[in-house]
Amino acid sequence: MESPESLERLLLWLSKNGASGALKYEEIRKKLIYLFTCRGCQVPEELTDETIDRTARAIGKPGFLFEGDPIAYFRGVARNVHLEWLRQDRRFSREPVSEAYAQPPAPPVGGTDKDVLLTCLERCLGTISVTKRELLLGYYASEKKEKIDRRQRIADESGIGLNALRIQLFRLRGTIRDCVQKCAADSEI
Repeated sequence: MESPESLERLLLWLSKNGASGALKYEEIRKKLIYLFTCRGCQVPEELTDETIDRTARAIGKPGFLFEGDPIAYFRGVARNVHLEWLRQDRRFSREPVSEAYAQPPAPPVGGTDKDVLLTCLERCLGTISVTKRELLLGYYASEKKEKIDRRQRIADESGIGLNALRIQLFRLRGTIRDCVQKCAADSEI
């Protein structure tokens, strides 16, 4: 808090009685910490303090007018503080990844060999119809603009929208993924 006057002004805004204003302040502080924690913030106390400070500064400005429950105002300020924190967090997380973390993720089944997964993938692709297999392989062929154009062509040729095509492929991928995981698990035994 910037000054004792701003804290006193905040407490009076929360409740005309200073003692109950302090209780309401503590209640709001706990709720804000919980809010920021639920949103995945690593520094919920700092963001709560920033929210309270901004609210106290706003109350001190001439012409400030807010009618209603003060917690609603705090939530609005907290939303802005959270969005700023997300932008800042993203900006700092774009640092180059070290070589240790640049490795591709492990296969979905613990410790399976790449050859086993490829064999299982080929086997599972063989279990679906030729039309579905061509659809799946065609959907992932090409890169960048060509891939986008190709997907639109596939949707047009199928007589469905692009979203419907995505949904079909989502389901098809799930079927293939389940089959590959089962096959890989069976081959480990």
